[in-house]
This record gives sequence, structure tokens and C-alpha cells, in this order.
Amino acid sequence: MITTRDIPVLAALGRYFLMNRRMIQQECYPTDVDGRLSRRRLSALVRDGYISKQRMLVVNPRDETPAPVYHLAKQGCQFLAEHFEDDRYLVKPTSIAQPMHLYHYLAVANTHMLLDKAIVQSSVKLVTWCNEQEFLNPENPDPKQRIRLYAELKTAPKKIICAPDSGFLLEVDGHRGVFYLEQDRDRDNYSHKRVAALKSPGYTELHRQQRHRKQFPATTLNRFTVVMVAPSEKRRDALRRAFHKKTGADFWRFASLTELTPKTFLHERVWYRTDSDDPQPLVKTTVPSTVASELTRSSEETDNALAVSKH
Repeated sequence: MITTRDIPVLAALGRYFLMNRRMIQQECYPTDVDGRLSRRRLSALVRDGYISKQRMLVVNPRDETPAPVYHLAKQGCQFLAEHFEDDRYLVKPTSIAQPMHLYHYLAVANTHMLLDKAIVQSSVKLVTWCNEQEFLNPENPDPKQRIRLYAELKTAPKKIICAPDSGFLLEVDGHRGVFYLEQDRDRDNYSHKRVAALKSPGYTELHRQQRHRKQFPATTLNRFTVVMVAPSEKRRDALRRAFHKKTGADFWRFASLTELTPKTFLHERVWYRTDSDDPQPLVKTTVPSTVASELTRSSEETDNALAVSKH
């Protein structure tokens, strides 16, 4: 039976998609020091079919111990839809598309949690967040008309796709900008040069087609920003050098996970362009009125707000 203690767990999984026990304990049971309550309630929710436990073990990035991960089951989605009177929960993902990417999904969830905590401390509004397995328009009654972040942009002469790890819409001073997240994990067989070669064409074509406006119709800007979160400062700088040589380098901003906190995420100088060693905040909340009036007219002026400030 669902208790009042269980509802925050289901809601958190509905928001972050995939979490391990430590993350759930931190978000939903902060006073559960030894984790006993968290383990007991998670076991009950798995037993009763509200959530699923992924048996493939992954390494916890903080305490380096193997830990199972959890995500919503169909029954959990149905409960949330009824409890919150929101049918969008009915189309939340209830399976793992790529079981080998569990660690990656956890890293994306961690970045999402950091952003949520940063938003609480800021005047910036998070309008929308969409994970790669979610629908951008889940309210559409026609399943064939629902769209995801994955976009096939060209088929010939060479196939070009864009597959962000997530996408979100931030609102600042009445202007809404699209951000795409790329979560880097510095895999040995995934060099920084290869990352740049794989990712750049898709985002360049996405901008050329203005496809971000189809994915996020509420945006007021003609361009978007891609934020790359790297695990270390050295990896961040290697990625910056690699992307600097690619078309569309101006779309990208890079940060090291070691410098990202709820306090620094939005407004402190921890985000780097490809062409400058001078870090900038992701979001500027003060936009001159003479510039603000132009933000919706030209993509060039977006360099004055929403993570596209040059200097």
C-alpha cells in the first residue's frame, strides 16, 4: 500500500527517470541517516509493482560501491497520474532503452538535480525539462504526433542525427531560451576529438533547420545553447579545443562537474566557450532594455543573455 512517504519517491522517479538508493535517500528521506527507511520503502514499492529495480549493478560515482537503480513501473505512472490529476505521467518511460548506459543516465539525473537546486536559489524559471526517452509533447492524444529530442535531420548524402541527452527551456526576464545537455563521462574509447566529430554536425544542422523551435515552441530565441558537462577540468578543456575546430562551435558551453554546485550552476563564472579562457555564467539575469527588445528578432543578439555572452 502506498504511504505518504512513498509519494515523493514516485514523484522523484517521474522527474529524474533513473535514480539509485543514495539519490532517493538524499531527495526524499534526508533524515534517514543509515538508509534503513529508504531501503525498506524501495523494497516495498518494487514488491508491489510501483517501481522497477534494474538488476544490472552500476558503480555509485560518490561512494564507489555497487548499487541497483530504480525507475517507474506502469503502476507507478498510473498512481501519479491519478494522484496529481495529470495524464502526462501515463506516458513516462517505464523501461531502459539502453541498459549499458545506466551510469550515463544516473549522471544526467544528477545534473538535473543540480539544476533544480540552482533554480530554487535564482529568479530563473525552468519552464520545461525533457529526458531523451521522454516525449516533448506528451499531452498530444495521437501517439504518432508525439516527438522526442532525437531528430533525424538528413538522410543523404550522409545521415545526420541529433540526439541530446536532455533538453530544457529556461526563462529569464521574459525571454525563453533552449538548452541541450551533453553529459560527458570520459570513456577511454570515446576521445574528445571523436565526441566533437559525432556531435557537431547534428547540432549545426538542428540550428540550420531551426528544429529547436519545433521541439520547444515556447522559445523566444532563434538559437539555442548546448551545455557540455565534463567530469574534470582537463577533460573540459580537451573538449573545448576539439569543438573549437568544428562548425557551430559558438553554440557550445563547457563546465567541469568538479565546479558545478547549486550555487555556481547558473550565475557564476564556470562555463567556458571554445574561443576564450575567460569563463562566463550560464545565465545573465540583467539584460539591458535596449537589448532585450531585440532578443526575439535576431539570433545575433542572444549573445547578451541566456548563456551566450561572449565577454
